[in-house]
Amino acid sequence: MITLKKTNISLNEQRLNYPTLGQLIVLTTSLDGFSITEAICYQKKLVISAKFYPQNKYDYKVIYVVIDLDKKNTHYYHESDGINPQFFVSPTGKYYVSIDVYHPDKDLGIMLPLFDRENITYPKPKRPIVGDFKGICHDFSIFHYVDLFSETKPDKLIAVEFKNDDIKKTYTNKIPLPKHNKLFIDSLNNQIHLLACVDNGWLHRQIDEMGSDLQSRNINIGKRFFLTCVLNLSFTYTSSILGIDEKGKFYLINISPEGKIEQNLLFDMERLIYSIWEPIKVAAETFVIRFTDEIGNGWITIQNNQVIEAFSQETVGCYINLHTKEVFKLSTKELIISEIVKTKDANYTVVFYGKEEDNHSKNKELIILNRNID
Repeated sequence: MITLKKTNISLNEQRLNYPTLGQLIVLTTSLDGFSITEAICYQKKLVISAKFYPQNKYDYKVIYVVIDLDKKNTHYYHESDGINPQFFVSPTGKYYVSIDVYHPDKDLGIMLPLFDRENITYPKPKRPIVGDFKGICHDFSIFHYVDLFSETKPDKLIAVEFKNDDIKKTYTNKIPLPKHNKLFIDSLNNQIHLLACVDNGWLHRQIDEMGSDLQSRNINIGKRFFLTCVLNLSFTYTSSILGIDEKGKFYLINISPEGKIEQNLLFDMERLIYSIWEPIKVAAETFVIRFTDEIGNGWITIQNNQVIEAFSQETVGCYINLHTKEVFKLSTKELIISEIVKTKDANYTVVFYGKEEDNHSKNKELIILNRNID
């Protein structure tokens, strides 16, 4: 049930179908500007949170863009209770949002159901949640915060405890050094794992919901990779990690519970990869991972330890499928990838926005690619 109020936004909608790419939805505006903050899949619908700026004004409204990909309709809802929404999920699968509320002297926030807010008791504002939502462990929704401006401050683990589907308490704890951990939640076994770079390899740890170490091991791979990305971490089963070197080569490193290491070249972008995001698991042994490089941005899909597709924006608004060499012109503007979201099994959605040439102008183009990889 959606109980937030609908609102009118001056966006023009166009839907296109590319036989070998997927469904494309293009939303454009000539009056308002916007910036995208987050996206999730809610009840088989894509929900995008965005700040909409009225023409020639600096104030904004927080709007949820709700797109039904199957029924082909789009609705807009105004978030009237706060700003800076961050989506997360409760241990029972209920969708929540953490938002900031106004206070003249303090940073305060509240956590509410994303849409169904009838007959709820509004919580007392408290210090807002920091960090990124990572998943569920037992009765906790887990967030992870890394201070990128300090090499000495430890990472933080924020655990929001639920009881009877209500928020009971929030715990914030420091994770023992080293910092800059990759955090992986094994949802099937209710385990939290960490991976941190050390001298010639990685430190793999398992922690509890309060951030305390449970067990650890050193993984000596003989070198440090420029970037790392975790597909799976476990002390009981095989762990799988992507290591990317300075030349853009993607290596898949599998580590057995006994510590046996297998390293294989997976893919070669032949250029420097600047950054890589956490993988989105869209099916069994299938992950979609976005990146930025020295040319633009793109994403790869790994299935059963092989790269089955790779897309790269090598000219403005055009993405090339590096496997088939097909080129898809999605926009006349340079596109920025905001989010990649699993919408259903073997299906994912890429959310783009068009970058304006004038850095002082707000974005006016929102593009959604819905792709099936069956």
